[in-house]
Amino acid sequence: MTFLATIKGKLADRAAEGIAASLTVLLVWAAYQVAPAVLPAIEAVTSKKVLLALLVTSLVLNFVFVLVAFFSSKKAEFRIKYGIYWDREKNPHCPACKIPIGGYAEYSAGKGYYCKPCNKIFRLTDVAGKDIDPMQAVSEL
Repeated sequence: MTFLATIKGKLADRAAEGIAASLTVLLVWAAYQVAPAVLPAIEAVTSKKVLLALLVTSLVLNFVFVLVAFFSSKKAEFRIKYGIYWDREKNPHCPACKIPIGGYAEYSAGKGYYCKPCNKIFRLTDVAGKDIDPMQAVSEL
């Protein structure tokens, strides 16, 4: 990923956060302005039991939404072994761009994993530079 692409991505993230924060403040302010007129009408029509049930349901749904957002936005944790990143399911990932790679085969530069975006071959080697079989690497994870 180039420097400009990284800056562009971070700038877009910050802009989205700023817009979301501004909209949240605007909605809270609007609710504060409208609440004194609307709440007495709602209380007259519905019982306290129904309002309490709606409040609890809303809180539970918001909590579930926060949990889903938190766990879906977590970045994948990688572990490096023999010069390749591995995820929890023992899938290989490119050490340069961290995208999933496959196709361990014999290439002109030797055996290894080929990363198409990087256009590089990454060999599985131990500390001494000796080639390692993918099954051996996976079994040692």
